[in-house]
Amino acid sequence: MQITDLVLKLGRNDVKLIRRDSFMLLLLGFILWISIVLRYVLPWLNEYLAETGVLSGDTINASLAHYYPLIIGYLAVFEGALIVGFLFGFILLDEKDDNTLLAMLVTPLPLRQYLIYRVVLPCILATIVIMAMMLFINVALPSFWQLLLIAAGASFAAPIASLFFGIFAENKVQGFAYSKFSGLAGMLIIGSWFVDEPLQWLFGIFPPFLINKAYWMAVDGNQLWWMAWLAGIVLQIALIAWMMRIFTRKIYR
Repeated sequence: MQITDLVLKLGRNDVKLIRRDSFMLLLLGFILWISIVLRYVLPWLNEYLAETGVLSGDTINASLAHYYPLIIGYLAVFEGALIVGFLFGFILLDEKDDNTLLAMLVTPLPLRQYLIYRVVLPCILATIVIMAMMLFINVALPSFWQLLLIAAGASFAAPIASLFFGIFAENKVQGFAYSKFSGLAGMLIIGSWFVDEPLQWLFGIFPPFLINKAYWMAVDGNQLWWMAWLAGIVLQIALIAWMMRIFTRKIYR
């Protein structure tokens, strides 16, 4: 099957599944909501907390602005990709419920091509979403080329999340439950902020942390940010390759 035909056929089906599911539409709206809150509420809250002495006062000697990279890194860089992953994860579960995946085994469409589509498209869309969110928020921005690379690196969390759903969830009810677990995994990123180096690097067992670490380093002007970025890319690609093999075995079982 031609690549263009594959993309058009699966793309039309994806749009149909998204349009008929209000929860998927809500996920897209959540991206906009996060962006608006971070752009307008975060700076206001920083000023308010400083004026009231809650932050940068006697008890906490740091303003909210000090935590901007943490907040934006988690909610835009990580969650931006994760939301896209949730979206495609639920599409995958819809296809499971409709027996589309089983029917695909007797069609001319190779499963490998289908999986490549299911990995590449979420990465592309997650990169666009993260870039759009970061540029709209316009707070704690690295240079444009650094932002582009960081967004591309963070985008791998999208197919990781969707494949996680495809492997472990049997239906959308289980998918909702696992989505909470996936969000909790991101708490490792928040917790790592408060751990000093070199122990902080131990959080690299959760590969998306390394992309967030690269973002923090880039914003801080650390020239070695690319090392964390590259390590995150390599580990995430390895994880995706492993998950694709597990998913394939499960389909043929």
